[in-house]
Amino acid sequence: MFGKPQRRRDEDFSEEIQSHIQIEADRLIAEEGMSSAAALAAARRAFGNVTSHRERFYESSRWMWLDSFLRGGRQAVRQLRTSPATTAIIILSLALGIGATTAIFSLADQAIWQELPIAEPGRLVQLDWNGLYIGPGRGWGSLMSYELYRELRETDGVFEDVFARAPVGAVLSSESGGAEPVIVEIVTGAYFSTLGVQPAVGRLLDDSDDVNRGGHPFAVLSNAYWQSRFGGDPRVVGKTIKINTYPFTVIGVGPKGFQGLDWSGVPAVWVPAAMSAQADVNNRDFFNARERWLHIFGRLADGVSREQAQTRLEPWFQAYLEADPKREGWPAVTPQQMRDFKASTLDVLPAGRGVSLLRARIEQPMLILLAATGLILLLACLNVANLSLAKALARRRATALRAVLGASRRRIISEQLIESGLLALLGCAAGLLLAPALMRAVLAFLPTLGPSENALGADLHLEVLAFAVGVSALTTLLSGVAPAIYAASVRPAAAIKEQSNAVAGGLGFRKTLVVAQFALALILLISAGLFAQTLGTLRTQGPGFPTSNLLVFSVEPQGAGYSYDESKPLIRRILARLEALPEVQGAAVARRQMLTGGSWNVQLTIGLPQQVVTESSIPLNAVSPGFFQTLGAPITLGRDFDDHDSRDDSRWGLSKAIVNQEFADKYLGGADPLGVRIGIGGSPDTRPEIEIVGVAATFRDRELRDPEPQAFFPAWESGLDGGAFYVRTLGSSQTAGPAIRSAVADIDPSLAILGMRTVDDQLDRLLMNERMLATSAVAFALVATLLAVIGLHGVMAFSAERRTKEMGIRIALGAPRWQAGGLIVREAVSLATIGVAIALPLFWALARFLESQLFGVRSLDAITVAGAAVLLTVVGLSAGLLPARKASSVNPLQALRSE
Repeated sequence: MFGKPQRRRDEDFSEEIQSHIQIEADRLIAEEGMSSAAALAAARRAFGNVTSHRERFYESSRWMWLDSFLRGGRQAVRQLRTSPATTAIIILSLALGIGATTAIFSLADQAIWQELPIAEPGRLVQLDWNGLYIGPGRGWGSLMSYELYRELRETDGVFEDVFARAPVGAVLSSESGGAEPVIVEIVTGAYFSTLGVQPAVGRLLDDSDDVNRGGHPFAVLSNAYWQSRFGGDPRVVGKTIKINTYPFTVIGVGPKGFQGLDWSGVPAVWVPAAMSAQADVNNRDFFNARERWLHIFGRLADGVSREQAQTRLEPWFQAYLEADPKREGWPAVTPQQMRDFKASTLDVLPAGRGVSLLRARIEQPMLILLAATGLILLLACLNVANLSLAKALARRRATALRAVLGASRRRIISEQLIESGLLALLGCAAGLLLAPALMRAVLAFLPTLGPSENALGADLHLEVLAFAVGVSALTTLLSGVAPAIYAASVRPAAAIKEQSNAVAGGLGFRKTLVVAQFALALILLISAGLFAQTLGTLRTQGPGFPTSNLLVFSVEPQGAGYSYDESKPLIRRILARLEALPEVQGAAVARRQMLTGGSWNVQLTIGLPQQVVTESSIPLNAVSPGFFQTLGAPITLGRDFDDHDSRDDSRWGLSKAIVNQEFADKYLGGADPLGVRIGIGGSPDTRPEIEIVGVAATFRDRELRDPEPQAFFPAWESGLDGGAFYVRTLGSSQTAGPAIRSAVADIDPSLAILGMRTVDDQLDRLLMNERMLATSAVAFALVATLLAVIGLHGVMAFSAERRTKEMGIRIALGAPRWQAGGLIVREAVSLATIGVAIALPLFWALARFLESQLFGVRSLDAITVAGAAVLLTVVGLSAGLLPARKASSVNPLQALRSE
């Protein structure tokens, strides 16, 4: 339709017109006796307006809107090439705005909104126990028993099917490689069929694999683990892998893209619930009717809504709550515990987006970052509008000449919008190239909850690309409308009379844009200051003990084939070997690793003159002698544990305990803690039999914001069968690592060391939200400030050029040159100050959304707000210095002549 074929048709049409004119001229010569010149003129008059005919033919043979668009595109390319520096700044601004917004949107979409790649995810629900459960312990949580799962599966008319799952840590080995820690997900037989997923290779688990306990040693590999560990080899089906030294046969591979229900801890392997005893190293009786270990999910029956399912299950669940206390194994409970138990509810929650323990932690920080990138994008649009308006002002006379020559207002506006769209398209392309790098940078802040990687990735999916295109279209409108309207409003006569350096108009609107940029930049600067202070406060405060030169790692003896009784002697040998190393100052072991967010919590009964039960569950730990000394948290009263603290005949086999100072202050009411006895549990039959022999300094164990009461028990009494080793090194922890690994390998080469890292690194992982917010906010604030400076500098440079004659007159009349430059600086500072004044009430209105993410600083901290305001004002001053210098150095005679 375009190019050479079209030009050929135009030439043919012109030849056809000439032939008709010539035929008529020949007729007039023959019949009327006219001369050749007169006949040709008469023939042309008779034919009519040739140009009009050509235009009608042109329009009939083309898509005019497309032709107009292409001509506008060529015009836009020519205009962009005339000012490459400005074009580069605009594209870079848009790339930062679009790239950052796209990156954070993609991560937020994956972590918060994206549905699972399963059949009809809207019908998948999670069944959540909401209330007090009574089992081997007491607690509040959503886990349920295998017996409850079986009863739920037998309910009629509510679910198409029901399944249960439980992720556990394990050690996996195969013929193709050594042992490594993985997440194994124990699932009931209907797991894959209920989700509606198909295997990539082989087959998936079904109900026939979940019948006889210990009789179905089958495993399904996740697609990602199959690719990374086995290179995607389909011959893996039928091969044997070992999970905690127990052999399992691989029967299939999960589908590509499906990574389980929890993106924060992707399983490497799925095994049937019938094999739970072999897959879990803790030897728990998962089929005990009172053992809480399962997350239960269901697919709603066709036509049943979540609300209807909730209503139909309520009578069944109330009957269960009434019947359960009458069943075998029900322990003694207090009247309040019975009331709490019977007040429990079974909630039917949407699960189409999966479940994630990290989602609740990162949802608000991610939304805050998304809002921040939205401000960056808005700043970029204001910057582009400012620069585009400057270009429109510079092209004012050229636009006027085009209007005089016949260009319509619509044509001028469309060409300006096409230019803005082209810039947005280039900015979008650059932003999409930048987005994966930004996503990887943010992902570096997100740890996993186990030995696997999380499922979040830096790939750009179709919905993300659609979002980027939508953002680009919005950018075109936000940055292009104002310059387009201004360009179309040019009055040709007035514009043509203007001299090139006397360009007028448009400056007031550009100043408004700059004020808006500074207001947005200040909001981001204050936020960055608050988040940075929060991170600094938490990092300075720390956990309450020195973290430098302190290593932590874990072992799972049963994953290497050790029995429960063999594990404790092994741990003692490892400790003795570590303490003998010349690089080691001290070593100890704890049942539970600190600073991971995990916990071992139970209520305690305190044997004061009047027996007291703690109102909430207390974090517990079992530690070896020397733990507090190794950690650097001193015993402030009494003594540490020693090897003479042995098991006794109490219910829990424990005789001694150490509590922290927070526990003593909160629960002992100033009484001497030494000799006070406590019991594990809060039921009426709990006997306080465990003697407190010491008080340790309070340190933060689970999270850094608020100290908690804690109790510790001797590791050798508590049936320790694994745990976390803490090693205080004399020099760098990094250099001591190989010696520690060698020492453990000398005892048993098959014993895997899990997660060796410094406690400083562990602390950084715990502070992932704070680090992510602080780092990202500071980066965004710097970008915002840079964009605001670029905008202000452009406006001041334009203002200085526009006032050249005024400056020349002032200097000619004797005004000092610094005074002439001072006018420009004062104008720059005033614009920045107005932006600051507008931003303060806006931030006050938004501050409450930041409160939950702050620590040690108020959202309206006067020093932070004032510091950010002063900094931005100084930046505004610096943006006006170069234009001021140019204005003050003007030659009066040249300035007057140029006008």
